[in-house]
Formats: sequence, structure tokens, C-alpha cells
Amino acid sequence: MVRTIRISTAIERYLTLVPGRSTTIRVEIACGLSMATALTALRRTRRTRRLGDTEWFDLAYHVYLAGIFGGSAIIIASDYIGDEQLGESAAAEAFAHGPAVLGLLAVLALIGGMRSGSEGGPVSIEAADVVHLLLAPISRTRVLRLPLLQRMRAVVSGAALAGGIAGLLTAQRLPGAAADWTISGAAFGACVGAIFVAAAAIAHAGRLPGWAPVLIGAPLVGWQVLAVVGTIAGPGDTLGSLAMWGHQQHTTDLLGALAVVALAAIAVAVAGRLRVEHLARRGDLVSQLRFAVTMQDLRTVVLLRRQLREEQPRTRPWLRMSPRNGRAGMAVVIRSARGLARIPAARLGRMLLVAAAAGVAAGVTARGSTAAVIACGILVFVLGLDLIEPLSQEIDHPERTFALPITVGWLHERLLIGPLVLAAPIAMVGAAACAAVAPDAGRAAFVLAIPVMWAGMTGAVVNTVRDDHDPGSGGDSLLVPPEMAGFRDLIRTLVPVVASTLGTLTILAVRAQPDAGMVLRCLFGLALYIAAVRWWIVHRVDLRHRWKTFAAGARP
Repeated sequence: MVRTIRISTAIERYLTLVPGRSTTIRVEIACGLSMATALTALRRTRRTRRLGDTEWFDLAYHVYLAGIFGGSAIIIASDYIGDEQLGESAAAEAFAHGPAVLGLLAVLALIGGMRSGSEGGPVSIEAADVVHLLLAPISRTRVLRLPLLQRMRAVVSGAALAGGIAGLLTAQRLPGAAADWTISGAAFGACVGAIFVAAAAIAHAGRLPGWAPVLIGAPLVGWQVLAVVGTIAGPGDTLGSLAMWGHQQHTTDLLGALAVVALAAIAVAVAGRLRVEHLARRGDLVSQLRFAVTMQDLRTVVLLRRQLREEQPRTRPWLRMSPRNGRAGMAVVIRSARGLARIPAARLGRMLLVAAAAGVAAGVTARGSTAAVIACGILVFVLGLDLIEPLSQEIDHPERTFALPITVGWLHERLLIGPLVLAAPIAMVGAAACAAVAPDAGRAAFVLAIPVMWAGMTGAVVNTVRDDHDPGSGGDSLLVPPEMAGFRDLIRTLVPVVASTLGTLTILAVRAQPDAGMVLRCLFGLALYIAAVRWWIVHRVDLRHRWKTFAAGARP
């Protein structure tokens, strides 16, 4: 009887969230069922309410259609790209250095997971679970095990899909069957995803301080870099070799996969040691993050991600700048530079890593893998979201902008001067990474790095300024019927990424004709593209008012 009273008082408030089966669950608890059974019933009821009357057959049908059409699109796109296979010497070099290079990716996933765990990741649960279930007389491990497994399943599935696509594209460049490369790439991606989540959970459960991932990761990265240059064997070589099973198989590579399984098992075993205060904070932020993603509010997504990482501006700027009296344009530039001078070290390091990854993707593109140019464009777009922070801060406070006796486009244009200056040294990091991957394209990389970076930032600028508040524009929507709303949202999502990718297409032009004339033509084209975007930034408010007037006159 005492056990029944404890159970009832512990989850009485929780049952208010599932009124549909509250009476049934109370009866089950009163009959003496364990708390584990009650927990399973509660979660099953909440899942049923969330899904509504959706049948499992309908869900399976949607998954089937997505798999058929998505898989067909990927296969057709890979065949359309049609890259040529590498020669014998180049293929031998890829097989010799490929495991070490891919092993470096696994090591970086391990370090990234430890850093995420030290910042409070990787699991986020709903507020009701934190308030009620974690305070109930039930094992905390039993409550937190399922969210951890769900998080691992999501990350592993996404990483396996990305690895499978990469393997399918690799089959066009290296000898071996496409199915074998796809399976090996998916296995490698799944291992990398599992490493990230498991390392984050173990670091969180072990109360790993923020400086520990850097202290542990620096020797591991150095060790693996030595393996890349061919000096010694690295800690991630076995996992990297697992990705090469499309051509050659080594039984010892299974040891790396077994180590990943063991790491995941340890993470599940220590799930009960995850900290409640971090789970509550992350649960609230993740719920807001999901809503922002649903509303396609990328700026809010960026801000919430920074809150999840607990990023704060530096109290002491990297460079002190004294105020100067002069023209208003210079005051705006100085304000922009002051904001960039307070970028935290973690964000600056992440920007350098993203630039290096974009350079690697550009080098892979220069060596013949056309699909890598899309990855380069996406990485430059992500980098631009961090670089244009002064402009984003101004867009976040529209009441202050429109209260000033200046033109909005003029203000936004000058707020971009500081980010463009900061982008120059960061672009050199990407050029160095590109030259390391493709030495033949090194000179062109250093010449085109800064213009390509500036052109790649245009997508982030377009995404940030296109939805700024204009009190004179009214709240009427454009002439788009409701049936086209989904297609319009898709276009709005893809336009910024496409705008960033357009700047990286010069890599393909230089690859097709690697001479000084083509480089000069690419510079001229990038200059025209950047000038066109600059003109749009300055005059977009006037263009919007003209379009609103035209649309209002076209209505009956």
C-alpha cells in the first residue's frame, strides 16, 4: 500500500498531461505494477496523443515514398555528375592516405562530442520529464536511457545516410562496386555519429571541464596528422580503413567498430549520471529551437545554438579601438569592428575550422570530385552567418534602425565592412587547406580565396536582411496562392544557400581551364556578382515598396 501511495503522489501531476488514459494508468499502478511499467505506459500514451490518429501503415507508406524518390534522386544525380575514375597512381595514393584522413574525421568527432558534453549536451528531454519523472522514485538511468538512445539513433542514422551518399559518389572515382562503397561509407558514417554522441554523454556524466577537450584533443589530432603525412599509424586509422571496404577489406578494421560499440555501451550505462539542471535548460532551449526551425527562422536558430553552447561575448575585446569624431559612415564601421572584437575564442576557432573544411572541399573539387562544390558552398554559407554578426544584431533591433535619420540600406552596407575585413584572413586559412589537398591549384586558391569568401557570404546576407521589419511596407503577403505556400517556403530556404554556392562555382571553371586568363575572368565575374548584391542591399527597401504598390494595384 505504501508503494502505491508513493507512485500515485509522484506522478499525479504528470498524469494531467495525458488525460486520455489517466484512469487506466491509475488502475494499473494501483494493481501493483512496477514504476517501469507505468513509465512505459505514460510514454506510450504521450506518443499516441502526439501522433493522433495516424496509422503506422501511413507512416510506413511515407517512409517508403521518401526512400524511393530520395534514393532515386541521389542515384540519378550521382550518375549525372559522372566524374572520371582516378588513374592507378592517384588511386594508390588515395588508398594509402585515405584511412588516415578519414580517421582524422573520427578523431574530430570524438573531440567535438567531448566539447558538447562539457557544455551540457548531448541529450535534451522535455520539461515534464525533468520536473516529474526525474523526481519520481524510479531509477534515473531508466528514465534517461531512452532519450539517449533516441538521440544516438537520430545522429547515427543521419551520419550513415551522409556516409552512404559519399560512398556512392566515391564509387565513381575509385575502383569497386557502388553497393560496396555505399555500405562501407554508411558504416563509417554510423561509427562517426555514434562516437560523437557517446563521447558527449560520457563527458557530461563525468563532469568534464571546458578546457579538458582541448587538452585531450590536441595530442590526438597531432597524432592523427602525423598519420596523414605517413609517419606513424594513427588512432583513427582502423575506422578510416573501414570506409575503404568498398575496395579492400581488413579484418582488423572491425576492432575500431567494436571500440565504438563499447564506447556507446559505456555511454548508455552512465546515462543516469546526466545532470538535471543542464537537462532542464537544454529541454527549454531545444523546444524553442524546434519551433524556430519549423518557422524557418534561421537567425533564431543561430542564437539558440549559441545559448546551447553557452557562448558569451568577451568582456575584454581582442583589439581596443578608441572613439573617433568624424563622419557617420566611419562611426558605423567602428561600431561594427567593436562588435567583432568581442567574438569569443570558441566561435573564432569554430570559424577557422569551418573555413579549413571549406578549403578541403574546394581542394577535393579541384581534384575532380564535382559534388564537393556543394559542400563547399554550404560551409561558406554557415561561416557567413557568424561573420555578419554586426548586421544581424542591427536587424534584431528594427525599432532603433528606423528611428535614425538615415537610409536603411546605407546603414546595412557599412555594417558589412568589418565582416568583409575579418573574412580576409579566415579565407587564407581555407586557401591553405585547399593548397594542401590540391597543390596544383594552390596559386589559384590564394588568389580567389578572398573574393570567393565574399561571394559566399552573400547567401548569409540575403537570408538575414530579406525579412527585416519595414513599418512602411504593411503586412500584406505577396501574390502567392495558398496551394503554392509550401513551394514558396522551399524556394526561400534554398535561395540563400544557392547564392553562396554561386561564388564557389569558380572552382569548377578553374579546374576546367587552369590558367591565368580563367582566374582573371573569375575575379571579374565575382566582382560583378558582389556588386550586384551590394546594389540590392542598398536599394532593396525602395524595390520592396515599388513591388507592394504594383501588387496592390493588380488586386481587384
